[in-house]
Amino acid sequence: MTIDTFATADARTGSGSRPWPALSHRTVVALSVWGVLFAAELIVSLYLAGGRLVFTLDDGYIHLAVADQILAGGYGVNAGEVSSPSSSIIWPYLIALTEALHLGPWGPLLIGAAAAAATLVTIVRLLESSGLFDGERAWFTNVIALLMIFIVSAVALPMTGLEHSLHVWATVTTFAGLVEAARGRSPSRLQIAALVLLPLIRFEGAALACAALAGLVLLRQRRAAALAAGLIAVALLAYGARMHALGLPLLPSSVLLKARIAEAAYEHTSALGAIVDNLILSLINPYGQRLLLLAMAVAVTAWWLRSDRRALVVAGAVLAAIGGHVAFGQYDWFHRYEVYVIALGAVTWLWLIAQLKPRLDPRVAHALKVPLLLLLGYASWPYASAAWVSPMASRNISQQQYQMGRFAHEFYPHPVAVNDLGLVAYRNPNYVLDLWGLGSEPVRKAKLAGRYGPDEMAALAAERGVGLVMIYDRWFTRGVPASWTKVAVLHSPFVTVAVGDVSFYRTPTADAAEVSRALAAFAPTLPADVSLEILAP
Repeated sequence: MTIDTFATADARTGSGSRPWPALSHRTVVALSVWGVLFAAELIVSLYLAGGRLVFTLDDGYIHLAVADQILAGGYGVNAGEVSSPSSSIIWPYLIALTEALHLGPWGPLLIGAAAAAATLVTIVRLLESSGLFDGERAWFTNVIALLMIFIVSAVALPMTGLEHSLHVWATVTTFAGLVEAARGRSPSRLQIAALVLLPLIRFEGAALACAALAGLVLLRQRRAAALAAGLIAVALLAYGARMHALGLPLLPSSVLLKARIAEAAYEHTSALGAIVDNLILSLINPYGQRLLLLAMAVAVTAWWLRSDRRALVVAGAVLAAIGGHVAFGQYDWFHRYEVYVIALGAVTWLWLIAQLKPRLDPRVAHALKVPLLLLLGYASWPYASAAWVSPMASRNISQQQYQMGRFAHEFYPHPVAVNDLGLVAYRNPNYVLDLWGLGSEPVRKAKLAGRYGPDEMAALAAERGVGLVMIYDRWFTRGVPASWTKVAVLHSPFVTVAVGDVSFYRTPTADAAEVSRALAAFAPTLPADVSLEILAP
């Protein structure tokens, strides 16, 4: 089936006759399998976390804390102090809506789960209308659908409580809009909305957004491209104006402290060196290797379709987005940073194979199924593994960060300092100093200026009246202030937490007797597999 015959496929599947076509049997099966897997994961996670919904990463609670400050008229994690710890422009505002409804952690989970389900629907409809499943046996189509569940991480990703499931949906839906343009039709309003949302959900989305805009122009959908570009520009200008008014940088702290290219720009070092480092990382990182293999598969298939200009434009836009991630993007952090572009590469390759299929001898097309399924299985493996590990990860966050949050909320309700924001800061009326820099502008600026160490840590803690510090020792290679006294160590298992042991330090600001009473009262309340080693009275 070529692009020119898509209208026939649309008529058959119903995607061109109604704005919201009925779900096909294949789509219903895919959603049902996903629903069972996700429900099982959620139930086991709740059980292992003591009946509480606990995300698989502590980072999700940073966004919830920012959302609460947005509702209170601020921006950051502490009342009266601005900071930009969120990795997304729009996600904290979406979560503010669910916080206004008092949904708590269930708000991000529900949005993530809805996005995952919508992603599966979009992919299955796209592959059906492309003709990939025409004449194929049920086992082949069912395996493809199952692999798509894991390639988009539809089971594990919503449990992070972060924006990545929504990013995957926007990525796949934007690609579907490019396919519509290749068919000679304007992208739908939903597809335009997904394109506009790409850089607002994740900054990495800017690469695909720019490539998709160029693709729409080349596919003679200039009006749609102009509309999307205008809306993106307005949204980014509004965000920039808001950050400028708050005295914050245009990029959030999470990007400035983690991304090589952003750090290079702010440290005035070689940006080219940062890009080269990222390229090398892509070659040696297992996720980068998967991405590069998918990019090669897309490029080779597109070469066989080189006489089809519109297919080449779509493939070129996707390869440009993949190149952007290879040069500037990150990998892993519990299988979430690269999943959007892995999904994009896999779906693009399947769509191109559907275009190539009518040109192949049936025996050749049948033989291609083996390498196709092997590569898709290889690409999906980390996300299937993440689904398996997620319940243990939820328990792990409950064992460490949730316990730290309990201590700061219930046993020592005073200003504290941490290096891993999240549950300690969420719904905490007392000040929380982030010694890593995501939620503290003075720390971020000092780190990027190369002058952050024990003296700065002590001064910031004293200025904010911090009496107790809970940190990972190994994260502070220059040591901690000599005036701090190590009073306890929280020992917990290691799954997704960065370090298993959390050191508790008492600062000169604290009342020593009060800290001792708090630790003594806290220790007996810990779960059986977590312990508090008290070192000093």
